[in-house]
Amino acid sequence: MLTAILVFICAVICLYLSYRYAVGRPEGFPPGPPRIPFFGSYLFMMMANKKYLHKGVLKFSKWYKSDIVGFHIGNFPVVAVHSAEGVREILNRREFDGRPPIFLAAMRAPEDELLGIFFREGPVWKEQRRFILRYLRDFGFGRRFEELELAIKEEITDLLDLIRNGPRYAHEHELCKTGGYRVYVPNLFSPFTYNSFFHIMMNERRPRSEQAEVLQLIKMGMQFQRNGDDYGKMLSVMPWIRYVFPKTSCYDILTESNKFLFEYFGKIVDQHIATFDESSERNFLDLYIKQMREEHDAGQTDVYYRAQFLMGLVDFAFPAFTAIGVQVTFLIQYLLLYPEVTKRIQAEIDNVVGRGRLPTLEDRKSLHYTEAAIREGLRIETLVPSDVPHRAMEDTELLGYKIPKHTIVVPSLYAYHADERVWGDPQKFRPERFLDENRKLSLKKDVSLPFGAGKRLCAGETFARNMLFLLTTSLCQNFNFVLAPGDMLPDLSKNLNGLITTPYDFWLQLEERI
Repeated sequence: MLTAILVFICAVICLYLSYRYAVGRPEGFPPGPPRIPFFGSYLFMMMANKKYLHKGVLKFSKWYKSDIVGFHIGNFPVVAVHSAEGVREILNRREFDGRPPIFLAAMRAPEDELLGIFFREGPVWKEQRRFILRYLRDFGFGRRFEELELAIKEEITDLLDLIRNGPRYAHEHELCKTGGYRVYVPNLFSPFTYNSFFHIMMNERRPRSEQAEVLQLIKMGMQFQRNGDDYGKMLSVMPWIRYVFPKTSCYDILTESNKFLFEYFGKIVDQHIATFDESSERNFLDLYIKQMREEHDAGQTDVYYRAQFLMGLVDFAFPAFTAIGVQVTFLIQYLLLYPEVTKRIQAEIDNVVGRGRLPTLEDRKSLHYTEAAIREGLRIETLVPSDVPHRAMEDTELLGYKIPKHTIVVPSLYAYHADERVWGDPQKFRPERFLDENRKLSLKKDVSLPFGAGKRLCAGETFARNMLFLLTTSLCQNFNFVLAPGDMLPDLSKNLNGLITTPYDFWLQLEERI
C-alpha cells in the first residue's frame, strides 16, 4: 500500500513538473505555445506550417492575439515580433544587435567557429564591418562609381548576348538552350552579378570561358541557402542529430556546400597572400592583408586573421552570387503573372531611354514606375523573412514585455511586409503603392525594409538595388517574358523556404521585342 502511495505521489510530482516545464515562462515573457524536451516549441511551429516556419510563427500571433510571441527552439528562448512598431524597434535598438551562437552559423567554418560578418557580434564584428565597408567604398561598393557602372554594363551586354545567341562554352548549356531565348533561372544571372561584385573586391572579372567553377560556386551557395532554415532547423535545435541522421538533418549537404565555399575563397585569399607586395596595392584584398600583417606584427591576432578574412569575403560576396539572381527571378515571376505591369515598365523605358542604348543609373530618377515595381518585388517576396536572428545583449523590455538577456529576437520582415494595417492589400502586386499623386516615386511611401535597418542593415543594399535596376531595365527593354508550349504560369506556392526564400528553378522563355 505504501509503495502504491509513493508511486502515485512521484507520478503527480512528475506530471506537475512536466506541466510547469511545458507552460512555464519567465515573468513578463510574451505569450506563446508550450514546449517539450529537446524540441522546445519546434514541433508546434511545424504543425502550424511545416514548409514556411515564419508563417507558422505568424499563426502563433493570431492564436494568442498578440503581435509579440515567446516560445522555445530547443533550449533557446525566442521572441518573434509581427508589427511595424516592434520590427523597427528591434532593428534600431542597440540592445538587440547581438547574434545567437546557432550551430548552422558555426558549422560554416572547419572548426565550427563563428566567423565572418553576418553571424558575429561584439568588437570583432564592429571592427571588421567598419574596415571592410570603409575600403570597399573606395572601389564603388555602396555608392555611385563610374568605373563599376561600366563594368556592370559589360556584364549585362554579355548576358544579353548569351540570351540571344545561346551558349558558347560547355558550362553555359546549363544556363541557356542552343539557339538562345530559353534560359534557366535564377542561375542565369549569378555569373554576371558575381563578376560585377568581384570587380569591386579584386578589380578583375572571370571571362565567360572560365566560369565553370563560378557556376559550381553558385550551385553550392544556393544549396546552402535552400537547406538552411530561417528558424535554425533541427540541426541548430539539436546539433547532435548530425551524428544520427546526417542526411535527413541536411548536415551532409550543408557540409558539402560549406567545404566548397571555404576552399574556393581560401584559394583566392592564399593566392593574394602569396603574391602580396606592400609597395603595390592591387585591390581591397591587399588592403586587408596589409592590415592583417600590421596587426600581427603588433601582437594582435584575434581580429584580422586568415579564417576571419575568408569568411568575411564569403558573407559580402554571398548576396552577389545568390540573392540578386533570386530577386530578379521573383520579379520576373510577377511580371509573368501581371503582364500589364511589364507593358507599363517597357513603355516607360522606351519613353525615357529608347532602344539605342542600355539604361544607366542616371535614368533611374526618371523611371519612376519601373523603380516602384522593383521595390514592390522586394516587398512582396521578402528574401529573408525572419531577418538574420538577433540576440538580446541585456535584460530589457519590448512592446511592454520583459526580454531576458540572451533571448533570440526575431523581427519578422515577412509579417511586416504582409501587414494589412501598413499596406492595405499586401498580397496584391501593386507598384502604384509607391507612387504619389503625380505618378512620381515617393520615398515617403516606401516604408518597406527588405534589407533590414539600423546597425545590422545589409551592407550591400546600394549595390543590390543598383544591380536589380540595371538588370531589370535591360531585360525589359530588350525582351518579352512569354510562355513556350508546355509552360505554365508561375506557381508561387512552390517557392522554397530555407535560410532565404528562393523561387524554384525553371526554364524561362524570352522573345525579342519588335
